[in-house]
Amino acid sequence: MRKSYKIYAFVVLLIIAVLAVFDSLNSSNAAEVVRTEKDALVQKVTRLEKENENKSNFFNEVREEKKSLEENLSQLEEEVETLRSAIEYKEFIAALSTIESYKASQSFQEATKFMAFKDEQGYFTTDKAGNCPCGFGFNGKGFEWIPNAVLDLKEFRIEKDKVYLTYNTVEDIKTNYQFVMTKAIGKYDSVKKWRIEDIKLEVKNK
Repeated sequence: MRKSYKIYAFVVLLIIAVLAVFDSLNSSNAAEVVRTEKDALVQKVTRLEKENENKSNFFNEVREEKKSLEENLSQLEEEVETLRSAIEYKEFIAALSTIESYKASQSFQEATKFMAFKDEQGYFTTDKAGNCPCGFGFNGKGFEWIPNAVLDLKEFRIEKDKVYLTYNTVEDIKTNYQFVMTKAIGKYDSVKKWRIEDIKLEVKNK
């Protein structure tokens, strides 16, 4: 009877031992799985951090390159504007020179040299000899030429391919003259340069 108890106790202990071993093995396997997943997660986090760092570096490089391009563009725009201003000033001086020569004209024939040769523009005199009163026709409107009538420059502006020069006139004339300047050939020569396309009358300020 006692022997049977001993065998039963031994079997129970053996079963407990076997269960303990299996439990230990399962725990080890679970721990290994957890450790493997942990390592995989660490690697993934490391990879993502590296990718984020690379993207951040790329973003910084793009931002710096964009800033550099904007600075270069701004510098180019300033250079272009400086060049444009220099060209406009040069053209303005050339147009101004034409009017100064026109002002100095002492004969109607001499004054016609500074007129643009265009359609709807003509000349008129009182006789075939060219005696004055005489003048120019601009788009059907007559303008009487009067020597020594133009005084100093009052104002000017530049618009596209034209220069507008407004001059004061002598006291006897009721209006100031605005010369519309354009690059064109003349009546006596085919050189394209700044000439008078039109002369508009502006009421003098009282």
